[in-house]
Amino acid sequence: MFVEVFLVGILASISPGPDFFVVMKNSLSFGARVGAATALGIASALIIHIAYTVFGFAFLLQQHPGLFYAVQLMGALYLIWLGYGALTASADGEDVAVEKAVGRKKTLHGFRDGFLCNVLNPKAALFFLSVFSQFLTPDTSSAVRWIYGAEIVVAVALWFTALSLLISSAKFRAFYGKYRVWFDRLLGIVLLYFALRIIFSFLLA
Repeated sequence: MFVEVFLVGILASISPGPDFFVVMKNSLSFGARVGAATALGIASALIIHIAYTVFGFAFLLQQHPGLFYAVQLMGALYLIWLGYGALTASADGEDVAVEKAVGRKKTLHGFRDGFLCNVLNPKAALFFLSVFSQFLTPDTSSAVRWIYGAEIVVAVALWFTALSLLISSAKFRAFYGKYRVWFDRLLGIVLLYFALRIIFSFLLA
């Protein structure tokens, strides 16, 4: 059963979503270090989701829709902020030069992007709730629940780190450098699409 949980984590992370495109954007724009930091930010946010799922807090999101919608709206606003930043990024490469100059600070910014993108997504909590409902029983010990959660964190971290290394390779970045403004605009549109989809689901609920 441990293998099945790990595979579920891999399949969930491979599915394109806001996390995927944030890692792609940061890896292309700022290189492997910032991309990997973004991946670790996502994995760190998953620990929080796992914690309140294990402790039963995820049920609050189902029992109190207002709480779910509030977190959902904050997540949508953050995606709008990221998408707007991508759409308005300078085409002359000055921001890349600044990125290299500030080094560690921007690495922390990459971690922040990944962390906030994931932690403000309440659907991640519902994902864990649905996964755990398939693999856990009332008799399952707390230790086993944490092991299952850790498996998913490791799976997601490995996938997104590998993705960041692949996308930030010399060939990818050389191609990206030629068409950077269009890539940024495309990624910005995709992030805005996810934000609008969240908002519309909120309005139609």
